[in-house]
Amino acid sequence: MSSIPDPRAEANAYLSDKKVIELFHDLGTQLVYAKPEDPNAFLKNCLQTLTENKSSGTSTSFFTPSDISTMFSMFDPTGRGKITLLQYKNALRSFGIEKMTVELEGEVDRETFEKTVGEELGKLSLS
Repeated sequence: MSSIPDPRAEANAYLSDKKVIELFHDLGTQLVYAKPEDPNAFLKNCLQTLTENKSSGTSTSFFTPSDISTMFSMFDPTGRGKITLLQYKNALRSFGIEKMTVELEGEVDRETFEKTVGEELGKLSLS
């Protein structure tokens, strides 16, 4: 007896495989941040850029290296040059990263933070 495929499971697998939810999240973030006069033209341009970056193998991220550096400073207000692992995980959540894939131990310095957060964001890249 063959089982009937679950359409919800198939839909969820498709959305996950094609990163559709991530795409909508990214586009929505860019739209709210930019507040363009013509949202349709803006979104069309975003999708064209994404397609071009995917074709050229260029990673696409909403956050710049400067944003990553600023985030470290926000979690290191006393300027020690290091943050705790808990602060690191909270910083990742601030970037929309719920699950870290780069395992770290102990305290995290600025250089490690910038490198690993960049890697984590790269893994989320839609291109």
